[in-house]
Amino acid sequence: MEEALEMARAKDTKERMAGVERLHQLLEASRKILLSAEVTSLVDCCLDLLKDNNFRVSQGGLQCLTSAAVLSGEHLKLHFNALVPAVVERLGDGKQPVRDAARRLLLTLMEVSSPTIIVERAGSYAWVHKSWRVREEFARTVTSAIGLFASTELPLQRAILPHILQMLNDSNHGVREAAILCIEEMYTQAGPQFHEELQRHHLPTSMVKDINARLEKIEPKICSSDGLASNLAPGEMKSSSLSQKKSSPKIQRSTREMSLSGG
Repeated sequence: MEEALEMARAKDTKERMAGVERLHQLLEASRKILLSAEVTSLVDCCLDLLKDNNFRVSQGGLQCLTSAAVLSGEHLKLHFNALVPAVVERLGDGKQPVRDAARRLLLTLMEVSSPTIIVERAGSYAWVHKSWRVREEFARTVTSAIGLFASTELPLQRAILPHILQMLNDSNHGVREAAILCIEEMYTQAGPQFHEELQRHHLPTSMVKDINARLEKIEPKICSSDGLASNLAPGEMKSSSLSQKKSSPKIQRSTREMSLSGG
């Protein structure tokens, strides 16, 4: 891995791209838990890659971190203070593949850590970020998180809902639409009791009317005897950088569904 890291640090763009690709391949093929020093070297290198002018290098750095997350045990958590805000910045990248990779990495960090903790950490940068694209993509990220984790992470919706409601007043149409889609997903997961949660926020009557008009078209999930929703979570991305053998069954399922639905 050290050789690949050296290549990824090269000044020549083609060599950097080759190094990133090699590093990603090594991480995907590995079954061995990374040592603390290896995680530190990897994170330091990838944080530089995320700022690269070549979007494929930046995308590759995010994919490497996603692959490394499932091999890092507790070691990666030591780097969250630097890592999480850097990933949030890439949600505002001009290239959709980079934004997709950033969303996927945040979901993977939620899986290996705690969804609520990652949402709160990332949200401290993302909810009111100056870039509308960051705000929109983060709303999309937490929508996927609700679909994936809401049944097992009860505080998640309450950590998200106040910020999503504020986004309904965002100056950007895309952000507002992402927010209402997130509310629809919350209702899909929680069912009619979600109306009670909304009432706690004392929303303007006109806003409540608009929300209810959207929710009337949604059929909540029916829970089976084991308490799990019977239909699957909404998808995140068409393509996945997570290996099928290592990635979360939840995230695998989400990715597959997206491919089947065509969006």
